Amino acid sequence: MVDMKKRPRGEGMKSSARRFSSDDRGVAAVEFAYIAPILLIMLMATFELSRAVSIDRRLNSVSAMASELVAREEQVDDADLKNIYRSLNHVLKPYDDGSLVVRLAQVRTDDKGATKVEWSSQINRTAVQSNGTDPLPQPYTQCSEFNIDSDLKQNGSRVVVAEVGYNYQPVFGSFIYRDFNFNKLKEKRNNVTDLPGSWASKAYHSPRWNCVAFDSPNCQTCPES
Repeated sequence: MVDMKKRPRGEGMKSSARRFSSDDRGVAAVEFAYIAPILLIMLMATFELSRAVSIDRRLNSVSAMASELVAREEQVDDADLKNIYRSLNHVLKPYDDGSLVVRLAQVRTDDKGATKVEWSSQINRTAVQSNGTDPLPQPYTQCSEFNIDSDLKQNGSRVVVAEVGYNYQPVFGSFIYRDFNFNKLKEKRNNVTDLPGSWASKAYHSPRWNCVAFDSPNCQTCPES
């Protein structure tokens, strides 16, 4: 008959605990479960950031191109501005979603240093695709005051201003940006408060000639202040 020694009480539990603590099976899975959400958020943020930077650069190119194309001409009309808008859409691709709005204006500084709008026009996809003969809307009242940088103010000089708006929509929505307000960023960066879209860009160009006439063979100068 074999003599079975009786184990001390609790020794079996200690042995099980030692085996459990030394068992490293599944550790990688547990670690991955911890870091996977962080890696996923980093991946989404990297994708969204690179996309936002690309759109921002294209939007700046659109505003610079819009003001430059108008500034090259001696005279433009609604048809010319619509053609310019079509060309700008190619610059924005592949992010062209139909929300692009282009606002153009010619601003003159008079002999007293006042800056006034001589003409203005606003274009969007709806206006370009429309077959109607209605004129493009004028966002600024003719001869109304328009603030420009002090470096651009020279008596008797003119500048063509392009304000471009775009409705930027994050791919991952509020999951990344939550309550971030793009309108405040738009106002801070470009001083544009009422232009449609969540992002905006502004650019200036001096006319190649003395001025750019709009729907008229001659430029119309606003009265002196």
